Amino acid sequence: MDATPRDKQKQTGAHFTPKPLADLVAQRLTQQLWRFEGPLRILDPACGDGNLLVAMAQALPAEVRRRSTLVGIEDDIGSFDTLTRRIATMEDIPPADLKMGDFLDLVDDGTMFASLPPIDPVEVVIANPPYVRTQVLGAQRAQHLAAKFGLEGRVDLYQAFLVAMAESLRPGGVLGVITSNRFLTTKAGASTRRFLRSQFDLLEIVDLGDTKLFGAAVLPALIFGVRRDVPRLSDEPMRAEFTRVYSTTSEGPTATLVESIPAAIADPKDGRYRVNGTLFEVSTGRLEAPPDSSQPWTMHTSDEGEWVRAVDRSAACRIADVARVRVGIKTTADKVFIRDDWDDEPAEQRPEERHLRPLLSQRNAARWVPSRSGADLLRVLYTHEVRDGERRAVRFAEESRAWRYLVHHRERLESRKYVLDAGRLWYEIWVPQDPAAWAEPKIVFPDISPDARFFLDDQESIVDGNCYWITANDPRDIELLLLILGVANSSTMARYHELCFQNRLYAQRRRYLTQYVQQYPLPDRKSAESNEIIRLVRNLIHPGSGELDVAAIESEIDLLVAAAFGVGAVAVTGTAG
Repeated sequence: MDATPRDKQKQTGAHFTPKPLADLVAQRLTQQLWRFEGPLRILDPACGDGNLLVAMAQALPAEVRRRSTLVGIEDDIGSFDTLTRRIATMEDIPPADLKMGDFLDLVDDGTMFASLPPIDPVEVVIANPPYVRTQVLGAQRAQHLAAKFGLEGRVDLYQAFLVAMAESLRPGGVLGVITSNRFLTTKAGASTRRFLRSQFDLLEIVDLGDTKLFGAAVLPALIFGVRRDVPRLSDEPMRAEFTRVYSTTSEGPTATLVESIPAAIADPKDGRYRVNGTLFEVSTGRLEAPPDSSQPWTMHTSDEGEWVRAVDRSAACRIADVARVRVGIKTTADKVFIRDDWDDEPAEQRPEERHLRPLLSQRNAARWVPSRSGADLLRVLYTHEVRDGERRAVRFAEESRAWRYLVHHRERLESRKYVLDAGRLWYEIWVPQDPAAWAEPKIVFPDISPDARFFLDDQESIVDGNCYWITANDPRDIELLLLILGVANSSTMARYHELCFQNRLYAQRRRYLTQYVQQYPLPDRKSAESNEIIRLVRNLIHPGSGELDVAAIESEIDLLVAAAFGVGAVAVTGTAG
C-alpha cells in the first residue's frame, strides 16, 4: 500500500515553504549580496517544488539576476517534476541547474552523485531542510549520519543538512535556512550549536515560535550567517542579532494590525502585532553564544538579560547541587502494566495488591499536592525490587495471580525484542528506575504543561514517564524539598524558565526537562525569605482544620521568592518578554 500524504511527510520531513516566509528569507539574503561581485550561484539542497529558489530569483536586483545561477536538488520525483516544469515556464529568471538526488550524498560519497557531475561551491544557500527524527530515520541511518557529520545525541536530518550545506558554501558565502528552533536550547542541539559557532559568523536568528507559519510540528527558526574563512576559536566571542515572536494572551499596549507574521518582522521592532485575530509579541536584541556549547543559546533584550543576571547573582546554588532530577518509569507496554481498572480483571489473574503500586502521571499534575480523584487513580504492576543492594526483576511464584496475568500478556511483552536483546527478562519494565528510591519524599512535575505544576508526593508512589521527579541528596531534608517547591511554582521561576530555556511549544505549553529544571537557582537557605517560603509551602501541603486562601498564600510566596533573588515580583504573561 502506498504511503498516505501524512505518512510520506513524516518519513521525508518535507514541509514546503509558504510564499510569505520564502519571500522573507530571500529578502534577508539579498541584503547580503554586496559581498559578491562576480558570478553568483544560489543553492537550495532540498528544494521541493521550488518556492525558495523562486522567491530568491524574484528578490534579486536585475543586475545581480543576470549573473546568477539557481542550483536546485530534490530527491522526490513528483516534486522534482513540478519544479522543472515551474522553472521552465517562468520568465525573467536566472538559468537553473537542477538535479534529482539526495544532497547528503555530496558528503557521504565525496562527490555529488555517482551518475551526476559534482556541484561547484556556491555563494548563497537558501534552504528549508527536512525534519526527520532518529526514530523515523532508523537507528542505522541515524548512527551513520551522526558519525559522518560529528553529531551527538538524538539526530535529526536537518542537523546533517546544516553541516553538508556549510561544506557547499565558499568561505564568505551566506546562509539563510529555515529549521527547528530546538537546536537553540536542547541537549541534542549541542553539536549543532558547536558547529554553527565554529563555522559561521551569525548575522541574525529569528525564533518564529508558535506562529504556525507552516505545517511542521516543530517550532521554526531562521538562521542567517556568513561562512568563516577559518573556524572560530573556542574562547572567541560570538554575537548575533535576534528577533523573537510568540503568541500572547496577556493584556498590554495596543497592537499593530499586520497581514502576516513575515510582515511584522520584515523590519522588526519590539511590540505587539495582531495577525488574523491572534496577538503576537515581537522582541529584538542580541544573542550571545557561550563557549560551552552544552549550554543553551538564549536571546535576551537588555532588560531581560539584566534581570536574569540579577537572579543568578543572588542564587546560593542550583537544584542539581542539592538534589537529583530524573524521569519516571518507561514500560514500553503501558496497556499491560498501567491501568485504572485492575478490578475488572478476572479474579484468577488479578495481580495481588502488593504488586500494584500507586502511579503518578500527567493526569495528576497540580500545584503543591497531586490530584487524586477517582478517575486519576492509576496503578502499575511494578516488576522490580532491590535484593542484596541490587535491582532485579521480581521472581513471581508460578501460582501467583500476577504471574498468570503476565503470562496472559506474554506475546505482547515478548514482542519488545530490545528487552530480550539487552539480556532482560521478558516481563521487565524497560526503565524501572531505582525501586528503593520510590519510598523517599519527592517532588513530581509533568514533562509538558502550560504552567508550573510541581507537587510533593510522600505516599511512596511511582512516577510515570510523562513526568519527572526530584529527590533531595539527603532524603531526610524535607525542608529543602519545600523550598524547591515554593521556588519552582513561583512566577519568578516561571519567567526565569521562559528567558533561559526558551522552549515554548504550541498552545502556551512549555517543556520541563531535566536539563532545565536542574539549573533552577535556589536562594540562601538561611535567609528569612527562605524560611518563610518553607513555612507557607508546608501549610499548603498539610493544611490545618481551617480554610486556606490558597491564592493569597501563593501571592505571598511569589513576593518572597522575588525578594530572595533581589528582583521585583513578576506576572507571567504568556510571553518571554
